[in-house]
Amino acid sequence: MNYLSEISAVILCSVLLCVFSFAASAADAPAFKSEIFKVGTLVYSDEFDGAINRERWGAPTKDKQIANNKLVVSPKFKSKEEAVRVLKRDHHLGLEPIAHLNGIPQKFVCHLRFRFVKEKLTPGRPVLQIGHHMILFRHLQGGGHQIKLPAGPSFAEPGSGVRLGDWIDLVIEYRKGEIMIGVNDYRKIYKHKAVTIINEKDKLGPRFTFKGGPDSQIVFDYVRLWQCEE
Repeated sequence: MNYLSEISAVILCSVLLCVFSFAASAADAPAFKSEIFKVGTLVYSDEFDGAINRERWGAPTKDKQIANNKLVVSPKFKSKEEAVRVLKRDHHLGLEPIAHLNGIPQKFVCHLRFRFVKEKLTPGRPVLQIGHHMILFRHLQGGGHQIKLPAGPSFAEPGSGVRLGDWIDLVIEYRKGEIMIGVNDYRKIYKHKAVTIINEKDKLGPRFTFKGGPDSQIVFDYVRLWQCEE
């Protein structure tokens, strides 16, 4: 083989490698499906098999750890006394696990698998806030879940059957005035003027906020987030 032939072979191999790499990446990308939107662009996908994504979850801290392909969020402190001594204050003491999923688009589809590890429900906990302090997702005593709209009605959904500690395959599709929430195989669309994730006082939003309450952990298995168009 002469010199030019060798160069051509190298170029051909490089091109084929790029093509195969692109095809593999496309095959690995999660498929977009939606009941509300026709078009979605994947903006974040995480199986928690690497480092914590700072843009989405904030800087790694001792209360957020990746282990066995799971993101595990725990309380920062074990007791009030310890927290007050370290923080030099008597509020926002980090006695419950709190996680923020940042950078939520104005129109989106999100697939999320997670669970709250906790022995029993406590007042207001655990809770997922879809939009910081906005649309609330809570567990119901006896099974199922509740959706509470900001300055709007609440909807009890015992039909989902989900219980505290269960893995939740959560699907959220949102645009202002309309949201679809799927819990495992149970899905419901809510159309109401109070459906919004925009909190004008939250300078870091829109985002999801997860709060576990005392003596709990929050465990995430995967996240997939699409920015959508009508």
